[in-house]
Amino acid sequence: MPASIDVLTADRLRASNVRTFEGLARIDTGLQLTAYQGDTQLFIRGVGAVTFIGGFDSSIGVYSDGVYLSRSSAIAPALFDVDRVEVLKGPQGTLYGRNATGGAISLVSRGPTDSWTGDVSATVGNYGNVDVMGAVGGPIASNLSFRWAIGSDNHSGYTRLYFGRAAEGREIIRHAEDQRDVTTRLSLRWLPASNVTVDLAGDYYRADDRAVVFHFSGPGYDNSPLFSARIGMGEVGGYGSRQVSTSILPYNKPQNWGLRGTVAIDLDGGTLSWTSAYRRTRPRNYDDLTNSTVLGESQFRQERAEQVTQDLILASDPERSGVRYVAGISYFRERNAIRNEFFFPFLAGYFGGQGMADCCLLKANGSTATDTWAAFGEATLPLDSKLAVTLGGRYSRDRHAGTNLLDFVGFALQNDARLPPVRFRFFTPKAGLEYQPTKGALVYATASRGFKAGGYNVGSGQNSPFRPESIWSYEVGTKLDLGPMAYLRASAFHYDYSDMQVQDVDANAVLIRNAAKAKIDGVEASLAARPDPNLSINFSATYLHARFSEYRTVNTKTPQLGVLDLSGNPLPQAPAFKANAGIERSFDVSGGWSIKARGDATWQDRIYFSAFKDPRATQASYWWLKARMTLVAPGSRDQIAVFVDNLTDIRAFSNISITGDLDGSRGSGVLAPPRTYGLQFTRHW
Repeated sequence: MPASIDVLTADRLRASNVRTFEGLARIDTGLQLTAYQGDTQLFIRGVGAVTFIGGFDSSIGVYSDGVYLSRSSAIAPALFDVDRVEVLKGPQGTLYGRNATGGAISLVSRGPTDSWTGDVSATVGNYGNVDVMGAVGGPIASNLSFRWAIGSDNHSGYTRLYFGRAAEGREIIRHAEDQRDVTTRLSLRWLPASNVTVDLAGDYYRADDRAVVFHFSGPGYDNSPLFSARIGMGEVGGYGSRQVSTSILPYNKPQNWGLRGTVAIDLDGGTLSWTSAYRRTRPRNYDDLTNSTVLGESQFRQERAEQVTQDLILASDPERSGVRYVAGISYFRERNAIRNEFFFPFLAGYFGGQGMADCCLLKANGSTATDTWAAFGEATLPLDSKLAVTLGGRYSRDRHAGTNLLDFVGFALQNDARLPPVRFRFFTPKAGLEYQPTKGALVYATASRGFKAGGYNVGSGQNSPFRPESIWSYEVGTKLDLGPMAYLRASAFHYDYSDMQVQDVDANAVLIRNAAKAKIDGVEASLAARPDPNLSINFSATYLHARFSEYRTVNTKTPQLGVLDLSGNPLPQAPAFKANAGIERSFDVSGGWSIKARGDATWQDRIYFSAFKDPRATQASYWWLKARMTLVAPGSRDQIAVFVDNLTDIRAFSNISITGDLDGSRGSGVLAPPRTYGLQFTRHW
């Protein structure tokens, strides 16, 4: 296939201690992932969406068993009981459509089996880690099979919450960044006829913990003396620390569930399938944004999203038909009610109010209604025995409407509007050539276009819609099998990025503007080899030159500097260089037992989180090290492993933003997890 695709199997994820969605970025050098206030922010090759408030779409399409996950808060639980993760790099506008500007991530879960199978896993570790998972599957009848999996992840908090001191002088400490969740999925497969397959699945996820917390990276611009005086009445916490001063207990209580049904008909050379899915996503969290034992600001976030997807797809079976093609039509519908509410109690006395009921609650709320229709097709046509051409395209039509509310209770109602329907049409073509000089070698070149949908910026004073952003990608690459025990993948690419949707904090409101153009040039390479049956090595690296080519704007934190020319500045979340290396060695011991020892090392260059190349929002380069040793029983059914992640306990920010003017425009964000280690038992039958 003429494309850059990384396939990470369940065994590969387990071997490299990838137990969370964020952990994917530790082994895939083209990825940047971070958890941020219940959401998952994704970047591939420097392309992604920097988000501050709920309701904004990602620039990376994420699919679970072929169903698009529109809300980023639904992404993390989808890693549960996966068979493999496919990372498609570069715009995927033809087959995946809207919001796949930078690429797509496809999660394929384990499905029903014809024979009885099962999995049991238990993990214990530091921070009180206790994770359990179990699954069973097999035939119910001659033409009906199932798989049911359930798991719970639990650990205590990585961050200390300091509430001050009790009357006797004792520190009052609680913890945040803990995890208390449960996930389950039931899948059924029915074969009503020899050429018909019906797949049904339902999943459910909920959490009740304090997983959301802001870590403060620095004083920022410190431009609110009133706020500084308020938090100075208490004990202010430090910067870059895992101890945060607070006066309230945060909470994180998301609840997501979904249903999916697929009917596939084998047409003897192709498959016609229809997928219908429904998903409800309910993230809800509350946090203290003050970093003081006296409350200066708190934040409540909630979304109530419901989505329906319908896809009708005709795809060939190349082994039987001799050609590759896919064509289809799709429909996507989403309704989302969004609350982003900030309470500033220190202003109550200043404006004469008493509290949240009558003063100083900033409501940045609203709702969105999205409907998308699309028709697409792609085919690979052989020109001769070694050369083939790929042509494809997708026509999309979006409709967006909603409501907008920006109300500073007790001070000023700034916006209360109904947002009229707006429509966008987009065509995303693709063309490619692939040349296969020998059976184990492929050289390809592609040109493709992707787009991220336009829409409305709810919860702001901005009632005019922002336009879609688009990207043209030009890529050349090669895939070489270097004998039966090694392979090489390499590619070079150039992106032209236009109408970028840039999200900035202007005073205390978030604006989304089509304000920038960018160019991205890069090179990726990966090598995997097995010099002998007991030794395997892998290496991958990504180089990015991702920069704004045209962007003139005012930094609202330094308006005295006037309009700034940001051309040449690096794109947020786009390190210039990132590399990963891993080595795994197996040792046979007596009685058929064996030991597998594996180590992984990742190096990441300096990264900026702001378009302004702000030194207040950056993370210096660092190493991330992990190791695992597994004792494997005869037959490989039982395994006992010891592992350590973040071996050197590096303290690194995976996200930093500069807050609004009312709270001093400080730097706050998310720290990557600390060193974790533990013992894991797994059994498969």
